Amino acid sequence: MLGRTFAGRFVVLGKLGAGAMGAVYRARQETVGRDVALKIVRPDKVYDPDTRARFEREARAMSQLTSPHTVTAFDFGASDDGAWFLAMELLDGETLGARLKRGAIGVVEAVRLVREALESLSEAHQKGIVHRDLKPDNLFLTRTPDGRREVCKVLDFGIAKLLRDELAIDALETQAGTVFGTPRYMSPEQAQGKPLDVRSDLYSLGVILYHALAGRAPFVDDDAVVVMARHIKEAPPRLSEVAPAGRISPTLERVVVKALEKDPAARFQSAEEFSRALEGALGDALATGSHSTSWVATPGPTRPRSRTVWILAAIAAAAIVIPTGLWLSMRSSTASEAAAAAPAPIEPRGDVPAAATAVASATEEVALDPEQLAAEPSASAAASAEINPQTKAKAAPKPVVAPAPAAPAIKRKTGDRYGRFE
Repeated sequence: MLGRTFAGRFVVLGKLGAGAMGAVYRARQETVGRDVALKIVRPDKVYDPDTRARFEREARAMSQLTSPHTVTAFDFGASDDGAWFLAMELLDGETLGARLKRGAIGVVEAVRLVREALESLSEAHQKGIVHRDLKPDNLFLTRTPDGRREVCKVLDFGIAKLLRDELAIDALETQAGTVFGTPRYMSPEQAQGKPLDVRSDLYSLGVILYHALAGRAPFVDDDAVVVMARHIKEAPPRLSEVAPAGRISPTLERVVVKALEKDPAARFQSAEEFSRALEGALGDALATGSHSTSWVATPGPTRPRSRTVWILAAIAAAAIVIPTGLWLSMRSSTASEAAAAAPAPIEPRGDVPAAATAVASATEEVALDPEQLAAEPSASAAASAEINPQTKAKAAPKPVVAPAPAAPAIKRKTGDRYGRFE
């Protein structure tokens, strides 16, 4: 494969990883003179309808999004010999997950990164796309082309729900009781296999914000079932009690509490509302001088001359429903970036197959009794304190509701952590 020209326009420069479904290569897109991450499905998987439908689902979701804070796909289709491919950008940087392994980050930095992620979600939600697997490993931190500032980009729309797309409609998509995603960051309704809407993403981003500020997620346990049950039933520990001393203002804590409400109707109803609340909370703290200097983010470590290039790669996983319980896919994920100048939505090249539901075998699963998670959740402690008087009068937009999910998770790993595409 090395040195081969693929699909008439990609020169393969090196292999980045491989797995059961295919491989990801670093390639040069000759027609425009840029390097890309080129995902190619294995020949023996080309005619599998589930694989092809999943591939198409991911490409469709990514091609609709043009925010500078969203990963971008350049090209998608099939080569003359029938090999399916998806070309995406390479980028330099690290995931938020990698950064948080070094500890909590400053409040200013955390709020900025989450608001940039909310900008990405705002566009996705307006276009009927719910991400459904937001976590620190799916927020990528890179620098602008001029290197002057760091930006956050949302990755991995492999299990995104296209709410208004025909690919979302089939028998499995409407089966209740299917759970998939990452337990530590999933919403209560997602943990119960209920229908999801945009507010599920906002909860997950609230968990990420909590983790960034506290240095740990609100619910941590080695048992995924226990974590899911806590999302459903327990109020998170007060952020001001678990975060480093003096970091959290009352206004910011109220924002986080509202984002983590068990009842979706009590949360922020849109990405824009969440972002405005964060802006107000940070602005109040800066204006009153109630924040400590420890809130201010310190720059990340200087990259060595030989920089790590993070490549968008894919790992397949799925959650399937069985009569006696729920099955949960538990693969971690990371990696890739959006284009600095967003291109127009891509159109598939080659013969695009008819839609089909993509369900693959999970790489790691845990069975759980639905009754264990079915109890009504308790109300959040000190929840629903008014965040911003100006937002109270605004009518909350009616969220678009997706059918109960049952799609595969196209997972990604990058750099030294990535190596498979299953």
